[in-house]
Order: sequence, then structure tokens, then C-alpha cells
Amino acid sequence: MAKVFARLIASASLVACSSEPSAPQPIRFLHTFSPAETELFNNVIAERGLRVESALVPFARGQQVIGEILAAKQGCPDLIRIDATWLPGLRAQLVQVPPELATLDWTPEAAELAQQGGAWLGVPQTVDGLVVIRDKALPAPAGPSLDDVIAAARAARTPERPRPLAVRVDGYWFVPWLRAEGADLAAGAIDGDNAVRAVARFAALFDDLAPPPPPSGSEANEELARFQNGGVAYWITGPWQFTSGERMAVSPLAGAPRGGQLLVVPACAAHPEDGWKLAAEITSVHVATRLAQAFSTIPTRFEALAAAPMLSRDAATALREAVPLPRDARTPLLFDDLNPALAAVVAKDATPDEAIAGVRRGWQRLLKGSR
Repeated sequence: MAKVFARLIASASLVACSSEPSAPQPIRFLHTFSPAETELFNNVIAERGLRVESALVPFARGQQVIGEILAAKQGCPDLIRIDATWLPGLRAQLVQVPPELATLDWTPEAAELAQQGGAWLGVPQTVDGLVVIRDKALPAPAGPSLDDVIAAARAARTPERPRPLAVRVDGYWFVPWLRAEGADLAAGAIDGDNAVRAVARFAALFDDLAPPPPPSGSEANEELARFQNGGVAYWITGPWQFTSGERMAVSPLAGAPRGGQLLVVPACAAHPEDGWKLAAEITSVHVATRLAQAFSTIPTRFEALAAAPMLSRDAATALREAVPLPRDARTPLLFDDLNPALAAVVAKDATPDEAIAGVRRGWQRLLKGSR
């Protein structure tokens, strides 16, 4: 496994690379940026005068690949960008954030994500989560509840727009429905009838207000196209789908999950001080503002957030009452059972009772296997 990072580096972009023997050692960075974010990152970091050897790992395989690299303890990167839900499972293989970074002007939402067991284990790079997006020409829902959002979508239905609500058939998008019924994304939290009711209520949207789900893997592009052509009035999604502030307005969603991306330094890093140097640069006001201006991401420091576009600031406000997913190493694994169960009910291949019964069995096996 020591060759995993080396193989990734072979296909990575090399920033400000030099063959001179006396050149400083490049900082090794493994990340999950999108291709467009990667291009901007490379340009900005080169402008800042840092030599970075970066490698992109697809987000869908990120946790697995990173876990394998850290378990091998060889050829480790100096800095890694991870999803906040991966932190509990990786925490034993990470070093704590230096005090000079931990005490910067982080927003409370960002600071919460970066800590585990009272220790700062990551530098928060972005905050994200589910919000309600609408065209600015449409009124905001009367409130953040699911009932309010669904009522707003129903009022926006027209013959030209028969399915005005966009929501993805995915366990992450299902969390507000679980929480509205007093359940959550955790083994033991779906043992009553509440989770069955949540699935039934969620699936019913696709018989009424939500368009049929597109083929797996095409959801992001399909959702964006429907919003842009006016086929969708209210869209439940996250900042990763923001395009520009010209048409988009943001509202909060009750029970929404809040997450984000963290910059962490593994204990096996050869040059941890360089990793923290790069983390400080990426979360600096200058770089965070550049990223926000380009992608409407939500910066994690107060100063950078104040300089961010209005869409980013509105999304940050909408996510203040959102709640992170349970901070447990098994949380990211729960979607493996939940996602196909939801899809089966929406497709009418299973009833809500059957689907939740299968999810319970899968989650219980996961609990037993982790003891």
C-alpha cells in the first residue's frame, strides 16, 4: 500500500515543479477537490509561491484510499483534505492542529466540525450541508419545516412546471425526513415506526411534486439543468451545486445535516510542518475568498466569510441551525444500506416497512462487526 500515494501522484498536477537538486521539497497534498477547484487551487498556490505536489482522489473512494494509505504508514502525504464525516474513523492516525491555527477566527459551525473528543484534529476548509434553493423571483417558504417547503413547491406548480420540487434519492437528502419523525442516521435510531413513516413520506414526493430520479451518477447535472430551465422551483441541495448569485436565493431547511471539508495532517507525514503551512495558506483570507468568489463555497473564517459573495453568506446563515451527522466512525458506512432501500421504495420495488427492515438488519450487522 506504500505505493498508493505514489501512483496517485504520477497522474497529479505538479505545481511550480523544478528539477534543481537544491529546490525545496514539495509539499505532498492528497485532496478531493473537483477538477475545476483543482485548477484554481493549483493556480492560486503557484501565485503564493508554494511548491505543492498534489494528487486528486475521487470523493466516492476517498475514505477507503486515505484509510489504506494511513494504515500502511509509508509514503504518506503531508496534508489531506477529507470530509468531516471521515474524521472519527481516522482520528487515531492524525496529529493535532497547532495552537496558532486552532485559535484563528473560525466560525462556530466550522470549529465544531474540526474537533473530536475536545481535540482539534483538522483545519476546517469549507462548511456545507442541505439548504433550499429557489429562483429569486419566487417567494421563500413560510418557514424552514418540510411542510413549509412542500407547501411552497405545491403553490409554484403550473402546467409548464408540474414537478416543481427537486430532491435526490439519497440517504443524505433523506436525513431531514428522518429527523422530522424523531429518527436520525444512526443504528438504533430507526427501530420504531418513525423511520417507516419518514420513508413513506419521502417516497410520496415522487408521485406528486418531485420529478422521477435520473440515472445514478447523473443527478447533479440533471438537477442543475431542471433548475436552470425553470422546471424546478424549489431545490433541496447543497453549496456544491451553487452556480452564481444572479438567480439563486437560499433558505434554511429544518433537520438538515451540516458538514464540511477538513485539512488534516497524518501522523505518518514526513514533513508535518509543511502540511500545516499549506493548510494555513488554503484557509487564509486571500485563498478562501478566491475559492468562494469562483464557486460560492462557504469560508470557515469570519474575515473570509465577510468578504465572500452574498450567496455564500446566505448559505452560511441558512446552515447555522443545521446539525452535523452523528460523529461516529460508522456513520459514512450507513449509506450503503440506506441508499438502495430508498431507491427501491421510490421505484415501488419495496414497501417502506420492507425497506426499513432491511436497513435495520444491515446496520445491526455493521454494529456487531465493529465490536
